[in-house]
Amino acid sequence: MDDNDLGNVGSDPYDFTNVIGDGDQPLYPGCSKYTKFSALVKLYNLKAKHGMSDVCFIELLILQGELLPEGNTIPSSMYEAKKTLCALRLSYEKIHACPNDCILYRKEYEHSTHCPTCGISRWKEDKDSILKKGVPAKVVWYFPPIPRFKRMFQSHKTAKSLTWHADRKAIEG
Repeated sequence: MDDNDLGNVGSDPYDFTNVIGDGDQPLYPGCSKYTKFSALVKLYNLKAKHGMSDVCFIELLILQGELLPEGNTIPSSMYEAKKTLCALRLSYEKIHACPNDCILYRKEYEHSTHCPTCGISRWKEDKDSILKKGVPAKVVWYFPPIPRFKRMFQSHKTAKSLTWHADRKAIEG
């Protein structure tokens, strides 16, 4: 495997440096518990967990900005929030899945509309039991590990921690 197999992760070190800077920047002057980045990740996890719309998330960001003390660093727009989070380049792939966890709709099942194991439809039903074609009943998010490993090994300190077991291997007689 060579670098071409790993994709273009980390090609712009300045973006990643900005994220590291946001990771060290306190959420507001005197705050030691949260940084700008950690607060933004927690808020974005809340958005994803509860299926918040972008409009709702923007209003939450604005409210947070008003509730926090003067000089806070919380972004006030979705554009700023996404710009900060996208600098990590944590790619993902959404894969449709059977609601009963029988199969993933990929490879040979990519174009199937019903699960071959249990027969349940791939698509969500609305209140009137009408299928919403194009809206999957269940989605699995796949986070490829290679870009993450590449990102972790960019730091000498983290790389040393990740390879300690190989570096300190005892050679027996």
